[in-house]
Amino acid sequence: MTASTTPGTTAAPLLGIDWGTSNRRAYLLDERGELVRKHEDDAGILNVQGRFGDSLRDLLQTLQVGSADIILSGMVGSRNGWVEAPYLDISQPITELKNHLLEVDSGLPGVRCRIVPGYRYLDPQGLPDVMRGEEAQVLGALALSASSGWFLLPGTHSKWVHVEDGTVRALLTFMTGELFALMSQHGTLSKVITAEQSIPAAFEAGLRAAPHGAFTHMAFCCRALVVTDMMPPDHTASYLSGLLIGSELDDIRRRSGGDFNVPVQVVGSPGLSARYLNALELLGTPARAWQPDGVYVAALRHLFQLER
Repeated sequence: MTASTTPGTTAAPLLGIDWGTSNRRAYLLDERGELVRKHEDDAGILNVQGRFGDSLRDLLQTLQVGSADIILSGMVGSRNGWVEAPYLDISQPITELKNHLLEVDSGLPGVRCRIVPGYRYLDPQGLPDVMRGEEAQVLGALALSASSGWFLLPGTHSKWVHVEDGTVRALLTFMTGELFALMSQHGTLSKVITAEQSIPAAFEAGLRAAPHGAFTHMAFCCRALVVTDMMPPDHTASYLSGLLIGSELDDIRRRSGGDFNVPVQVVGSPGLSARYLNALELLGTPARAWQPDGVYVAALRHLFQLER
C-alpha cells in the first residue's frame, strides 16, 4: 500500500517532522520513502510562541515545498504544543500507530497534518510514566528488524521501553542528563568539580559503585572521595556520570530479573549513546546501536504506509 492519491494527480510530497521542545528536524521523502532532504533548526515548541502554522509555512518555504502530506511527532503533540494528541494506552500495539494519528487543521492550502500520539504506562504500583516522540524511534527500529526487549533512548531524560511482539510492556524515564547538569553546576559537588573532561577510569569506578547504595548516599561519597584525597578533583565529573548511569542500569537490571536476555537496542546520536554503550559493555551487557535518522525515516515509511 502507498500514500493515497487521486487518479490523475501527483502525490503530495511526504514530510516527517520531529518537533521537540527546543529543536525541530524535518525529513522530506520521495514517493518510495527514500530520504530526499533533511533540515534542522531551533524552532522547537518553546521558540515558536504558539505560531505553529506560521512556523510550518516558513519551514515549507525553506524546503521549497507547497502542498505536503505531513506527519508530526514529539512535543508538538503535547498540551504545550500545537494540538494535544492524547496518550495511547500501552494495550495499543506500537506497530499500529499508523491507525491512531491525530488530524490537525494546518490552515495551509494543500497541507495535510497528522500527529503521532505518545504512550502512557502505569507501573504495578499505579505510578504513571509517559513518552512522546520516542515511540516513533522505537517503531522505526522495529521496522528495521530490531529484536524485542529493552530499547534505550538516551537524552536529558533517558527512556527505557520494553517491547514484546510489537507492544510496549513497560516504560521508564530517568532524569539522568538533567541531574548531571544540575549537580555539576550547582550545589555541593559543583564545588569540587574542576573540569569535565572524560576520565574513563573514573567513569567506570562510578558505574561499578552505583549498586552499592542509594544514589543520594553514593553521590555524597563522590564528594568524600575528593576531600579525603582518595580521588583527584578532575575525576569528579566522570565519576558522577558513571554513578548516575550506573544507578539507571542497576534499576533496569533488577527489573529484568538480574540479566538481559537479548541485546539492548540503543537509539541515539553517537554523542548521546557513547557513554551508555560503554557502560553496557563494561557491565557485560550486549547492545546494538541504531542511527536515529535512519530509524526515524523507517518509522515514517511505516506511518505513511509505503511499500518497500
